[in-house]
Amino acid sequence: MTSLPVATVDCWNRIGVRGDRSCPELAGVVHCQNCPVYATAGRRFLDMPALPGYREEWTERLAAPIDEECGERESVLIFRAADEWLAMNVQSMVEVAMPKPVHRVPHRAGILQGLVNLRGELHLCIHLAKVLGIEVRGEVKADPQARLLLIRREADRWVLPVDAVDRVRRVPTQEIECPPATVTRALGHLVRGVFHRDGRAVGLLDEARFFDLLRSKLR
Repeated sequence: MTSLPVATVDCWNRIGVRGDRSCPELAGVVHCQNCPVYATAGRRFLDMPALPGYREEWTERLAAPIDEECGERESVLIFRAADEWLAMNVQSMVEVAMPKPVHRVPHRAGILQGLVNLRGELHLCIHLAKVLGIEVRGEVKADPQARLLLIRREADRWVLPVDAVDRVRRVPTQEIECPPATVTRALGHLVRGVFHRDGRAVGLLDEARFFDLLRSKLR
């Protein structure tokens, strides 16, 4: 292999697998993830100094006392799909990843967007808004807050593209209310409760019904 430059700014987006694929090294490494330039850039990113206030913020979060008086809690990950804020139990979560290319599957439509490669494994990518019956208003544009959620149930795994991810929250079970009629009409029987965080209502998905629906629609 020829000698590679150390400082090649995001060449994978320009001439690599995410670009026009004109990089002469692709013939040998097959994918940018196998290239030492890509690996060096990753290490350089991890070695970057933390943003101002980052350490102080997490020190404050981790040092905060745990409130044991609230009784039983449920750990959930909060995320946004279109205009709806939703949550899912963390036991169903595998990974939160940055957006990646979705490869369409011929002759398949509906809730299936295509296939996504995460860490060398292909996963079915689901159109979450269509599954939940959420109306997407206007033109869909790339959002810097967008993420991919890799979820699981037993041996099955799926990827859900979402428009934003909040963080993991420990929600007291007594704060989870029955969903109002407006949520019921929008999301059907897939929401088992609603709770409020930061001034917004969050619909808590019923994982069992949600996964059963995915299985039935993807047969």
